[in-house]
Amino acid sequence: MLPLISRARAPTTCVLIRNPASRQALDDATLGRVLEEAARSGWQVDPCFAEFPGHTTELARQAAARGAQVVLVCGGDGTINEAVNGIAGTRTALAVLPGGTANVWAKETRISRDPVAAMRAATGGDRRQVDLGRANGRYFLLMAGVGLDGEVIERVRPDTKRRFGALSYLLAAVPTALQTRPWAAHLRVDGEEIETPLYWMVIGNTRSYGGFRDITHRAQADDGKLDVAIMQRGGIVRLALDGARMMVGQHDRSANIRYLRATTIAVETPGLPVQVDGEPVGETPMVFDIVPRALTVIVPQGLRTPLFASAGPVDRG
Repeated sequence: MLPLISRARAPTTCVLIRNPASRQALDDATLGRVLEEAARSGWQVDPCFAEFPGHTTELARQAAARGAQVVLVCGGDGTINEAVNGIAGTRTALAVLPGGTANVWAKETRISRDPVAAMRAATGGDRRQVDLGRANGRYFLLMAGVGLDGEVIERVRPDTKRRFGALSYLLAAVPTALQTRPWAAHLRVDGEEIETPLYWMVIGNTRSYGGFRDITHRAQADDGKLDVAIMQRGGIVRLALDGARMMVGQHDRSANIRYLRATTIAVETPGLPVQVDGEPVGETPMVFDIVPRALTVIVPQGLRTPLFASAGPVDRG
C-alpha cells in the first residue's frame, strides 16, 4: 500500500540558512528580493549564516527545536545534507534555494536556479514525505558512494570546486579512475552474504548521480528501499562500455554491473572510501540502511516525476 500524503496548512515560520562559502552564494540584494517574495505569501523568514562545517546541522536542529515549520537552505547538496541531519525525524520541512557546486536534489525536483523563482515555488509548493538513507547513522537524501567516487571526492579541493564547479569532479575523476583497482569486498545485503569485486558502488535513495546521469535509475525516494548499483571491475574498456549503456539506461544489463534493492547494506571489508551526498565521510566497514518517510520536503506545485512512488493528494506548502 502506497503512503498517502495528508493535507496541512501553509507554513509561516521559516529559517533561511545561507552557506557563504558556496559557489553561488546568495548576495544581500538577491536576499532582499527573496524575502520580499516570501513576505507576499505570508512567510516569516529568519536568515542566518552557516559559519563552519557542521554549523548548518546545528542551526537546522535549533530551528526545528524552536518549532520552525520550514528550514530553507541556500547552498549545494553538501549544505542540504547538513540541514537534513538537523531536521530528520521532525515536523520541520526542507525547502531549497540552489546555490552550490552541485544541485542534484534541485535538478531531480526541478527547482529553479533563480533564487526568487525558487522562493516562489517553495511558498506555493507541495509537501511530500521522503525516505532517508543512513551511513553509520549519518543521513543522506541522495546517495552514498563506495570505492571509486569516494576516492574522487577526497581529491576534490574546496578552492577547485569554487573555481571550476562541477568540472572539478571530472578533473579528479579521470586520473583516479585509471589508478583505482577493484577491492575484494564482503557485503551483507538484507542478511545475504555476498563476495564480489567492487570498483564502484552507488547506494541511491534518488536516481541522479551528480545531476549528470541516472545510475540508480529505478530508485524512488518514498518506497522504503535503497537501490544499489555495483560496478565490479574498472578499466578503460569497461568504463566506456558501461558508460555507453548508462547513457541509454541499460547499464543494469551489463555483466559487470550488479543491481540490487535492499533495506540494509553492510560493507564489512575495511578501507573502502565513502562519500554521502558529495561529501567524504570516512571508510568502511560501514552499514547503510533506509529510514522510511523520515523527512518532509517542499517541491514545486504539481511536480510529476518517477522519483516518487506515491501519487495521492498533496499538501500545499
